[in-house]
Parts: sequence; C-alpha cells; structure tokens
Amino acid sequence: MTFKFPFVVKSVRPMEVFNSCEIETSSGERFWLSADKKLIIEGAIFKVPDLRFSSADLKVFKKFALFSFGNGREVFLFTNPLCDACRKNRRFLREISKRFRVYVIPVGFDGREFKAAVSAYCLKLGKGNFFTLTEFKMCDSGKLKVWSVVDRLKRLGITGIPAAVLDNGTVLVGIENIKKNLLKLN
Repeated sequence: MTFKFPFVVKSVRPMEVFNSCEIETSSGERFWLSADKKLIIEGAIFKVPDLRFSSADLKVFKKFALFSFGNGREVFLFTNPLCDACRKNRRFLREISKRFRVYVIPVGFDGREFKAAVSAYCLKLGKGNFFTLTEFKMCDSGKLKVWSVVDRLKRLGITGIPAAVLDNGTVLVGIENIKKNLLKLN
C-alpha cells in the first residue's frame, strides 16, 4: 500500500460489522484500520451474498443421499466416513434427527477423502456403520455420484466438509456453524 505522505484524514467512520474504521483521506484514498490498530486494509469491502442452492440442486442431493434418518424439516449433510469433526459430533447428529430429516451425502474432494466417499456408496454404508469404514471399495456408480455432488458444491465455492444445506437452499459450512444454526431452527 502506498500512501501519499503526509496525508490528511477527511473522515473516519466506524464499521461495526467488520470491527474496523473506514478512513478517507483528503486526496481520496480509502482504507480500513482494524479495531486493535494493528492492521491496515486496502481495497473495497463487499457484503458477500448468502450461499444458496436451487430447488433443482436439492432434488439432486436427495437423489444422491446414501441414507436418511429422523423426522421434520429436511437437512442435507455433506460428510465423509473419515471426517473427524463429524465423528466427534455423532451425538449432535442424533439430537438433530429428532427435529430434522437428515439426508447423508458422502463427498470427498481428493485423495483418501474421495475414496472414502465412493466406498460409502459402493459398500452401501448406513447410519449404523457410516463412520466405521475399514476398507476402500471403488465402483463407477459411486464415483459418478460423488463427482456429481462435488461439482455442485464447488460451483458455490464449497471445497471442504462438513457442510449442510437447509430445505430452503441455505448453505452452512463447518461443524460449529452447522450446530449453531440448526439449534436455532425448529
């Protein structure tokens, strides 16, 4: 960042949502100063639109669900038999199944994660043994399902798991975000 020194501050505007102040100089430069005054950020700040899938995508997700459990509003859970965060939060999955119909869709973006997702389809894993995968088994139908779902996820920039999609198409990424938002819903 190159400032014209000395510069005269024309305005300072606090931005609560970004936890910073927008600073405009008399020469027209604009930058942001972090609340702790340690970081200067140059450029433009935009509100990122909510990630949302179409109803057509939701139909595809339902079609490619390996299994589902629970009752209530539909939630599509993108996970993997090797997902540590998912394994550690199995109790949470049981809790939400009391209020939601959870569709489990195996995905893997590369390497072992991809092989595990394909294997989940090929071995027809279910609710009781999904997170206990002990062998990899590859099959063409499993690969096609994983590729189809991963392509849709990547279109919105989702390249990691766990992720969830609500019945209105809203995307939740990361276990903490999923937990926080699903607990708020009824």
